[in-house]
Amino acid sequence: VQLRLTLVPAQIQVTNLTSKLLRVIPPRENKSSVTKLILERNLISLSESDRSALATYSNLTDLHLDENLVIDIGAKYFSVVPHLRVLSLSWNNISSLDPEAFSGLDDLRKLDLSHNLLTNLPVVLLQGLKHLQVLNLQENPWNCLCELLQSIRDVKEAGISFAAPHATCASPEELTGTHLLEATSMCFQSNTDSPKPPLTSTMPRPALTSNQSSNNSRDQTPTPVLGNTWKFTACVAALALTTSILIVCAVKGPSWYKILYNYRHHRLHQADEGDDGEKVASTAFSQHWHHQTYSLNERMARGYST
Repeated sequence: VQLRLTLVPAQIQVTNLTSKLLRVIPPRENKSSVTKLILERNLISLSESDRSALATYSNLTDLHLDENLVIDIGAKYFSVVPHLRVLSLSWNNISSLDPEAFSGLDDLRKLDLSHNLLTNLPVVLLQGLKHLQVLNLQENPWNCLCELLQSIRDVKEAGISFAAPHATCASPEELTGTHLLEATSMCFQSNTDSPKPPLTSTMPRPALTSNQSSNNSRDQTPTPVLGNTWKFTACVAALALTTSILIVCAVKGPSWYKILYNYRHHRLHQADEGDDGEKVASTAFSQHWHHQTYSLNERMARGYST
């Protein structure tokens, strides 16, 4: 393959190999100082041989690998071209990125990962890119579970320009069509480290078509609706009340039992005293009655004798 070199102002030398059906990256064949390498619309997969070829472009600052056959990127793959300022990997089939895929690119300013198959970004993927200014993530099937959006929050907090008007969620179903930044804001509403689940409506939400997403993604603002928070609060209150009642019963139970026992004992004692009093009264009355009967009989006997 014969390289086509173009000298442009500011001493930028461009090698344009677009649509050459290349399966591997050709190494630099002369002593020219290529700074911009365009390899769009080829069959390159970024193998180890491609990495070795890239190492020959020691002054490379711009690398365009759009519309190739890249499916994943290994650790420190581009560290052989440490002066890269622009890296474009759009329209590939990238579904996996090593957490250190872009490690060593301290001068990187623009990264384009649009139109791939990415569902999330490793949390540490962008931490070493101190000079990154523009990140394009649109048209990927993003999974918007909160635990997978930590890296997107880091992008926002770092002030990186998010060139992704159509970066929307593909899952979970209730967030389909929601903009990636909106979903991130819903997950991290406070400054705490523990993410909160996004508040979503309990009503089913129809999936947006690609045209609807393109026209409305900027204007859509999902309205968070409270879910079962009140049910949880009521359960907690009921549990607390039940626990309090059990504690009071456990503490006061013995004393209440003692009071009840003494009360019953006192009542039984009073009942026994009442029975004794009735017996005494009955005995006294019987004695009095016998005495009166005896006196009457004695008087009658005296009367007969006279």
